[in-house]
Amino acid sequence: MIDIWKQPAKGFNESSIGRTEEQIVQKESELGFKFPVLYREHMKIQNGGYLWKSALILNGEVNELLYNGSTFDPIKNYQGYKTLNDVLLEYMDKEELERSSESGFLDLNRLPILSHMDGHTMLCFDYGYNVEAEYEIPEIVYFELECADNGFEEKFRLKSYDELIANMVYYGYESTSFYIGLKSEESIDKIAEIFNSTFDSQLELNTDNRFGWYNFEKWYSVMLNLNSSLSAHVVITPNQFLSDTLLFQSNKEFNYILEIDLRIGADSFQDNSNYLRILIEEKLEPFLSQFNWEFLLVPFNKDNYEELIKLKKTFDSNVS
Repeated sequence: MIDIWKQPAKGFNESSIGRTEEQIVQKESELGFKFPVLYREHMKIQNGGYLWKSALILNGEVNELLYNGSTFDPIKNYQGYKTLNDVLLEYMDKEELERSSESGFLDLNRLPILSHMDGHTMLCFDYGYNVEAEYEIPEIVYFELECADNGFEEKFRLKSYDELIANMVYYGYESTSFYIGLKSEESIDKIAEIFNSTFDSQLELNTDNRFGWYNFEKWYSVMLNLNSSLSAHVVITPNQFLSDTLLFQSNKEFNYILEIDLRIGADSFQDNSNYLRILIEEKLEPFLSQFNWEFLLVPFNKDNYEELIKLKKTFDSNVS
C-alpha cells in the first residue's frame, strides 16, 4: 500500500496521529456504516490531512480536486458535521431537502463526509443516499452545494474509494515542482558547496519554516537559469524534519531532497512535464552524477501543444 499523505512538518499530535482500530470502529458505529478497507488503512497511517496527489483523472481528463487548502477530513468521534445532511440543515430545512429528491427516496445520512473541500463543494462516501437498498461498499460522490438549485447537486461519482485513490495524480496548483531524492553522507552545507561549484551559483542559506511547510535547522535555495529564457527556483533540504516526520516518507532511503520549481519562461508550468523533466535532468546532470539520485515526484504530464512549441523554440534558440 502506498502512503498518500504529506506528513506534518512539526510532527504528529493527538489529532493527526493515525487512528487505532478501536477509534475507527467507534466512528463506524457512530455513523452506522463500515469504511472501505483501503481508507481504514490510510487513516491508521495518518488521521487525515494533505495529499501529495490532489488532482483527479476523470473521463480521460485531469482535473484539480483538492485545492485551496482542501484535505481529507480527520476522523473525529462525536464532533462536527458527520454527513452531508448535517451540513445542509445549517441553511435548509427538512422539507426543502425532501423536495430535492428526484427519485422519491432520499437519505442524506448515508453520505459521510470524506472532505469538506472549500465549503462550496464536498466529497462524500455514498452508501446509497438516493436508492432504497443500502450499499455495503460505498461509492464516492462529489457535490456542489450553495450554487445548486436544490441545495446540493451531484456532479460526478466514482465506484469506490480505491478507484478514487488509483486515479489521483500530482498536478495543478501547488503541484508543479519536480522532486529528486539524493543519497549522500555529506552535510547539507557540503552538498550546497558542490552545487555552487558545479553551476557557479550562490545558494542562499535559509532557516525559516517556509510558511509552516518546513521544519529544518537549515535549507538552501537559489534561482537557476536553465537557459537565457527559462529559470527555476531550486531548493535543497533534508528529507527528515526536526520532528522526525519526513518530507517523503515512502522514500526514506534518500536523506536529501532537491526541489525544482519552474518560475520564469513558460506560460504553463504544470503542463508538458515529460519534456520538462528531460530538460531538467540534462541541466542538472553534472551535479546529479556525483550522487545516487532518483526522481521521486514529477507533475502528471498533460500535453499542452501550444506551450510545448514555445518551449522547444526557446531551447532551439538558446544554449543552456
